[in-house]
Amino acid sequence: MTTMSVIPAPNLQVVGRRLQPIWTDAQQVWCGRDLWVYRYHYESRRLQAVFRLPRRSNSPGGRLRDALARSWIKRWLRPGLDIDTLTQLPGGDLVVLFDRVYWYSPGHHKRFAEPLAQAGIDPPLAMPLRGGLAVHPASRCAYFGEYLNGNHREIRVARVDVDRRQVEICWTFARSDIKHVHAIHYDRFRNRLWVCTGDQDHESAIWYTDDEFWTLHRFGGGDQSWRAIAMLFDEGGMEWGMDAGQDAPADAINRIYRHDFTTGQRSERVVIGNPAYAASELSDGTAILQTSFEPRRQQPTPAAVSLWHRGVDGVWLPLLEMPYLARSRDGKEPYGHLLIPQGQGPAGQLLCTPVNTARHAGCLLHLRWDA
Repeated sequence: MTTMSVIPAPNLQVVGRRLQPIWTDAQQVWCGRDLWVYRYHYESRRLQAVFRLPRRSNSPGGRLRDALARSWIKRWLRPGLDIDTLTQLPGGDLVVLFDRVYWYSPGHHKRFAEPLAQAGIDPPLAMPLRGGLAVHPASRCAYFGEYLNGNHREIRVARVDVDRRQVEICWTFARSDIKHVHAIHYDRFRNRLWVCTGDQDHESAIWYTDDEFWTLHRFGGGDQSWRAIAMLFDEGGMEWGMDAGQDAPADAINRIYRHDFTTGQRSERVVIGNPAYAASELSDGTAILQTSFEPRRQQPTPAAVSLWHRGVDGVWLPLLEMPYLARSRDGKEPYGHLLIPQGQGPAGQLLCTPVNTARHAGCLLHLRWDA
């Protein structure tokens, strides 16, 4: 049964189509569509194309192929992948992950981002899950872990150092320990990087490093309650939403958990049903967590995607729910999402993009509610 929200439904305004919000601060949101990165300002509500990823080739043939791939008719008939992972470094530079690792600096680049070398990395790095990229502000380095399915090799963590224009491997997990990395998060309250891994019980764990991957420690794990993608941090503790998807047993109902660093105790906060894919902080200390829908799930959960709101009192309540509706053109049974940005946005506002939903599918929405 769907939980009814006691929070007034947010106001929804359509910003554009085929755009998704990726990273936010209190003033702006970085969004992606195709190979382009856009900036949206909360106050002015202005959406501006800033830069794009470079062409593979600047030859006449390469330019023609790129123009055809960027055309509206190709994007309508056979939409390709969009940029979905980037982060902003201290000082304003961006690290973008797509087919390669890219660096964009307003002071060095104009229209095109710059690919960074991955010398000596073989096989090439696999990209992370959406949003699985974190920055340590002390070093200005960004970190991500490989997300692979059906693989039998070691899983690597990469360090992106734009000051040296270099990408390097800084940690390696044995395949017997994990299947893949779900996300890496920076905890500003403990100056610590956290790593989420999955998927089977013995692979589902939360790890941490206090020295940027010179060492790595297993914090907890061993069952589906430690299978996480989305994490949030505060002065006293941390919270995460379970990511027990369609391969999890029927009794693995997804919940939000909290660990209190003062008492050392872990507690259940709320049942959310479907798996949590992302979380976003807001400037007043509140937060948003997003659940997705996997059609072949074993759990008896609603066929819907949702946003959950954590108030200043720490209580989680539903904010928005949209029914699931598959809209794939290739006949596959896709997942439903409400894509939200990482980072810390303004109080009472959020950008999100519904995917495979009964309404507003593929539209970038500006949500507002009483903060």
